Parts: sequence; C-alpha cells; structure tokens
Amino acid sequence: MRLARGDVDEAVAEFERARRLRPAAAGPLHWLGCAAAHRGDLAAARSHLTAALACRTPHRRSLVQRAYVHARAGDREAALADLRAASRIAPLDDEARWVLAALSGRPAREVALRLRKAAVTGLMGIGREQRGGGTGGGPGLCGDDRPEGRENDAWARAAALIDAARRLDKEPGPFVPLAAVALIRGGRRAAAVELLGDAVRHDPADHRITHTLALALLNSPDSDGGSRWERCVAAWAALLHDAGFWERVRANATRRYGVAVEASLVPALRAGLREAVERRMPDDDAGTRVAPGPLLRREADAAQLLAAVGGFPSAGGGGVPLFCGPLRIAELGRSAEFGAFAAAQEARALQLQGAAGPGGGPSGAPGTDAPAASSTASAYASLTYAFSELGFAQMLLGMDKPGDALAALSELRCSDCRAARGGPGAAAVCEPQCARFDELNPGYAGLPDKHRRLSLDARGLALEARLSMGRAELTARPPDFATAAAYWRRALVHGRELERYRETQTTIVDMALGAARAAHRAGRLSLAVSTLETARSVIGANERGRLEGQLARVLADRGISVANDQEALLDEPAADLRRSVAFNPHLLRAQVSLGVVLRGLAAARWRSGSLSGARDMLREAIDQLTAALVLFPDDPDLVEQREAAVADLDHVMWQPDESEQ
Repeated sequence: MRLARGDVDEAVAEFERARRLRPAAAGPLHWLGCAAAHRGDLAAARSHLTAALACRTPHRRSLVQRAYVHARAGDREAALADLRAASRIAPLDDEARWVLAALSGRPAREVALRLRKAAVTGLMGIGREQRGGGTGGGPGLCGDDRPEGRENDAWARAAALIDAARRLDKEPGPFVPLAAVALIRGGRRAAAVELLGDAVRHDPADHRITHTLALALLNSPDSDGGSRWERCVAAWAALLHDAGFWERVRANATRRYGVAVEASLVPALRAGLREAVERRMPDDDAGTRVAPGPLLRREADAAQLLAAVGGFPSAGGGGVPLFCGPLRIAELGRSAEFGAFAAAQEARALQLQGAAGPGGGPSGAPGTDAPAASSTASAYASLTYAFSELGFAQMLLGMDKPGDALAALSELRCSDCRAARGGPGAAAVCEPQCARFDELNPGYAGLPDKHRRLSLDARGLALEARLSMGRAELTARPPDFATAAAYWRRALVHGRELERYRETQTTIVDMALGAARAAHRAGRLSLAVSTLETARSVIGANERGRLEGQLARVLADRGISVANDQEALLDEPAADLRRSVAFNPHLLRAQVSLGVVLRGLAAARWRSGSLSGARDMLREAIDQLTAALVLFPDDPDLVEQREAAVADLDHVMWQPDESEQ
C-alpha cells in the first residue's frame, strides 16, 4: 500500500521487516525488487528478483518483473528469455505481451494493438489494484511520474501506452473515446485531440467520437489558438442535428432517471445545448476570422439546412449521412465532393420549383405537393449560401441585422488574397487562382463559374440587406424617409446589375404599400402619404400605378379629414384633393370633395375681400366638376356641386371688386 502511494522508503522498511521474519519466502524479495525498480536502482532490483526466483516457491510475477528490469537496463536478450520462460509457466498478461512483442521485433501494428489492449486492461483494473490485488505497472517501463496518487498513475500509464501505440500505428484503433479520455486524464491532451481528429476523418458519422472531440476542444487551454475554436465549433454543430447522437442522449437519460424522454423534447434540448456551448465560448475573435459564438450559429444553421435535404453522404457512399457545417466539410478535406453535391441539389431545386405549380406543375403530374416542393427547393437553394463565406450574411439577415449583414459582405476574401490585393476598390472575393477558395466556400466548389457566382450571390444578399434597411428606416419612430430612399436607390442599382430590376421595384412597392396601409388603418394619414411619396420618388413609371392608386385614396382621406375641421384652412385640403384627383380621376368621393372644398375656398376669398380670387376658385371648381361629369355622367352630387358653383360664380361676377377700383 505504501509503495502504491509512492512512499518507497517506508515500503522498503516494511519489506525488509517481512524478509527478516520469513527469510526463505519469495514474496519479500520480490517486493524489494519492485521497490528498487521504482527507485531506479536496476542492479538491486535484478538481484532481489533473482533471489526471489531461487526460492522454493517463486513469486508468480518475478520473472516478468525481472524482464522489465532487464529491458530498462538495455539487456534485450535477458528480457526476452525471462518473458518466454514466464509464458511457459502461465499465460502472460496484456502488459507483458506488448513488451514481448516489441522485444521480439513483431510488426508495429501488432505491437500497437497490444499496447492499446494493455492500456484498456490497466484502466479497467484501477479499482482492483487500489484494493491491493496486483503489482500495477511493475517497474514502470513506460511510466509517467508527474501525476500523484495511484489512480493518477494508472491514467498516466494508460496514456503513455496509448501514445506509444499512436507513434507506432496512426490508425485510430478501437475504443477511441476511451483512449482519448485516458490521454487527457494522463496529461496528454494534444495527443488526444490528434487521435480524435484522425478518428473523425476515418469515420465522421460516429457521433461518439465527435462528441468526445467537441468536449476535448471546448475544455482545451485558450493558448491553442483560433484553429482550436474553429474545430470546436465544427464538432458541436455536427452533433446538434445528428439523430444518432440525440437518440443516445434520450436513451441515457431514460436509463438514468427511469422516465421515458420523448422525441418531441429534442428541439428544446438542442437549443439548450447550443446556448450552453455558446456561453462557454469567448466573446472576442479568439484568433478566428469571426468570433466563435457567431461562427457556431452559422455552422449550426448550415447543419440544419443540410439535415433538411437528408444530409451529405459519407465517404464511399454507403455510410450514415453527415449533418454538419462548412468548417467540418473543410476539416474532412471534402470540399470538392460537397461542391458537386451542392450543385446537384441546386439542379434538384430548379426541378422542384418547376414542378410546384398549380395542379402539379407544368406537366400536370399528379401528386405534386406544391408547398412541400417549394419548401424543399428553398432548402436546397440555401445550401450554397450557407456553405460559404456568405453564410454569415445569410445568418445575420435571418436575425434581422441587415446592417451587420452588409458589413459581412464587404470582405469575402481569404487573408492571403486580402494581403495580395487589399485596398479600396479591390474585389470582395478571392482571386480565381486562390487555393483556399473551395475550402472556405465548399458550396460553390462544384460550379464552373464559382468566383463569379459567389460575387453575384453576394450582391443579391446586399440587395436584400438594403431593402431591409430601407424598410427599417421607413418604420422607425420617427421614420427617416431620405435614408430609406437612399437604401432603395442602391438596391435598385443592385437589381439592375443582377437583372432583377422589376422584381426589386415590385418588392419596394409592396413594402411601401404595406407600411402605408398600416399607417392608414391607424389614422396616421400624413405618415401614410410620406411613405408612399418616398417610394414613388425612387420607383420608375412602370410600377407607379399601384402607389398612385393608394396615394390617391390616402390624400383624399387626409384632405376630407382636414376640411371637416371647422378651424382649419382649406388650402392644404384643396392641394391634397387636387393631387388625389390627378392620381386617380375615377375616385368619385375625391372629385365631389374637391368641388366642395374649392367652393369653400372661393367663399373664404370673397370674405377676405378678394373677388378675383373667389372667381378663380369657382372657375377651377366648375372646370373640375365638368371633367368629373365626363367620367361619372349624371352623378347627382357632382351635378349639384357644379350647379352651385355656376350660381356662385354668376353672383360673384356682378359684385364690385374694390381691389380693382
């Protein structure tokens, strides 16, 4: 027990006492040899173990322990002789087998396999050894004396064996998560991460390996740099939408708590895990191009889109599909394959959009679910953006942060391309010969004109951002109509460059009409008028009709509302109603109301002493009402107003105008 705790001097005292009490027994000599080996006194260890073997009943482990001492002393032949002799007496344990294989010159893979098996056996025997049931690692051929305590020694021993196996054979081998845990507990975290990374590349669909890697990276020291955080983000995002991972989580929770965990809880569990991981990540960039938190959101959003189309086929085509983001694709070195996959999905999206018309599409194919086809097509089409540098802007637009999205679109080049061609006016995408383009933009890697497509799609997202920013300015309190118009003008420039000018016009008009109707319903007529006039100032003649129709109604309502206020002057209502009639002469209530207001203005001019002004107002009223009767023949309200205006003018014409005398 004292030797197991590392108290070698006290242990030796006990063993010497035991030898004095039983001088002919092999046990005390055997343990004195082990203690001497722990001290590094190999000559004494060999002497004690040889003496133990000469006893009438030798200790069952003395041959193996002496073999270890011979090996540490560099006497290979003596070590081999002892191990072979021990194997003839009884089967060797896993520890002795790997030493025998190594000393015998067996193939590296065989030795590595025996090293791994010995490590696992040692870990499983920690509890037994703590109860005094074995000799542990003997004299410590591959021991690591840094950790303190028997359990720590066992972890360190296992880690050393696994690390040695890794140096002999780079294949991940079995029990990878357990081996990685042993490496971490044994103080070899970098080796654990390397092992897990190799295992992920070998089998990226094994969520147990990915989960262990995600935990190892999340808890690694911050000094490991930005690549650690990118790999960490890639691993966690791959787990969030892995059905196998969540099935295991549910099964473990059911077994632990004795209560069935329904599949309907997975979305809430997924959201909680994502938030918990984000909280563990640094707020700054941590050496990455984008801060780890937003990077995880982008990666997880991309994984969700990939899950919506059934996942990315595993290498070889027969494995479990992958649900991950672009960082994991780049880490696996499968950017070119993913590019071909995304290009095929884009073609599929176009087919679905063509088949999603009324009645089953152009061919009239029965059974076509148009909404479902449209949704799937949208998911396919979004893959290209999500698995590229555009994914950040796409994510920010989805979070209703168009300004941040526009900023993210201002620079899409890798660091090398920025350094080579930086400065104002430089292209925002990598050069055609850039070696990192496919790595950063796997969604575009399968397109023949990938650089041009990325640039055009970036402009398309900028178009969406500017449209959204215009809408935000329009609905702000108070609204900034000048800024909204500026954003929309720039959006129209993008639309023209993308051959989407008419579509962009329609979007702006729809946006303005929606905001104006909301303001109209709320009784904010001036806001509705300003909204429509702002959109009209940037829209071409081909889309103005819808704006002007609504503007005519709002102007008429505002003119009538103000005119009905007994204390209000009638000049502004008259101006609103004149514009309303000009925009839509077929709006009868605007025509009638304009006639009434013009007669009221004429009366006001007369009362103020300006008969000429009154005559002008009445002549305008008669002309306006006469033109209205052409559109609405025999309308009684128009007829009545015109007759009244004619009578008023006849009366005014006979009155002396003092201003003319």
